[in-house]
Amino acid sequence: MAEHIDVFVIGGGTAGNAASRAVAAEGLSVAVAEPDKVGGTCLWHGCIPKKALFNSAMAYRDVQHADEFGVLTSGVELDWPSVLAWKWHSQETYAGDQEDLMASRGIRHLTEAARFLSSTEVIAGQTVYEPDAIVVATGSHAIIPPIPGAELADISDDALRYPELPESLVIIGAGYIAMEFAGIYASFGTAVTVLVRDTVLTPFDQETVAIAIGELQRLGAVFIRGASVTGITGMAGDLTVEYTADDGVPRYLPTQRVLMATGRRANLDDLGLDAAGIERDRNGRPALDSALRSTNQRVWFAGDATGLTMLTPIASVHGSHVARSIITGQPQMVDTSAIPSACFTVPELAQVGLTEAQATQRGIVHRVLRGTLEYVGAAIITDRRTGFIKVVIAEDGTVLGAHIVGRDASDLIYTYALAVRTGSTIAQIAATRAIHPALSEAINWTTG
Repeated sequence: MAEHIDVFVIGGGTAGNAASRAVAAEGLSVAVAEPDKVGGTCLWHGCIPKKALFNSAMAYRDVQHADEFGVLTSGVELDWPSVLAWKWHSQETYAGDQEDLMASRGIRHLTEAARFLSSTEVIAGQTVYEPDAIVVATGSHAIIPPIPGAELADISDDALRYPELPESLVIIGAGYIAMEFAGIYASFGTAVTVLVRDTVLTPFDQETVAIAIGELQRLGAVFIRGASVTGITGMAGDLTVEYTADDGVPRYLPTQRVLMATGRRANLDDLGLDAAGIERDRNGRPALDSALRSTNQRVWFAGDATGLTMLTPIASVHGSHVARSIITGQPQMVDTSAIPSACFTVPELAQVGLTEAQATQRGIVHRVLRGTLEYVGAAIITDRRTGFIKVVIAEDGTVLGAHIVGRDASDLIYTYALAVRTGSTIAQIAATRAIHPALSEAINWTTG
């Protein structure tokens, strides 16, 4: 007979953890099926290790310019094994003991993969469960396009742990992953080439993106526009990327490593969604309502598994909202419009809410305020003056969106995320003074 449990969560990443912890806190019985390490992509294969590499790259850039502050350095060297050691230390410190944390909350951790047997049952290992509610939070995986020789390329997991610093790296793609690794490896001295088929960082305000491209080019990165990759040949450490540009002429680019950064797709295979009666849309994503409930009324989706925007803060919100829906029995609409996003490239990009183009497309009467980092005291003191803030506001001054490029943009954006979330006005932000001399003064300077 099937074992009854209140809530069964498939996946132990950010979304799955947020959901399981919330329902367990209400006294519901919950099991999480996660055959890999608890913590998911962000903790082990994404945000945390990549940001650790980003920090090492930033330290390496900074120390090379320390003499302008009167700190004379000589014989500065990059120790790649130590960079990797710091990355691993950061992950382990942040993670703690994930399995013990689950157990302390009364959450059962199942180390087998789970799949649906029917609309009411799931199986993990040899045990069949019949939960009252099921949360699918299986995360996502890298997309490998059908390019001849694609098996010779790396994915982001590989780029997080190269045994040796590559001398050259061709990055195929121009999204978050591409731009972040471009900044990391160009900072370390790798000859980076980015093959861009269309737009760089499509979701971001393109004025901010242009600044990042310019800074990466100053680090030596090369951007090739209109590139369509037709093949990869060679052997490990000695590869050639064949591509065509707008003129259709084949070109050949030798490189030590190739990074495939062409997006991610939800992990939905082998789950038995058809057996569960879960319908999909034309793009293969689960058909969900505004509360992330599937066509099977006891099955909810959260995080990357939804096929929607794949960001850790969004996964966390998804998991929490789905849990609240299950706990209360009342579906909770999920609104992620005020969640900020950032790209940790050089310099950082961050944004929240509407872009100027989106406001125009929606017919919203608006104006744009701008402020530069160039004359802010903290930026001058640190000599990190590249960047600006761009704020989109409605006729009545309500903040509709904000876009920042520059050092610590990922921190500065929080003020505007709070403004978008609460419907605050630019006048209210102006009346709230920042520390002097701190970079946040740039927010006060961008108030019209």
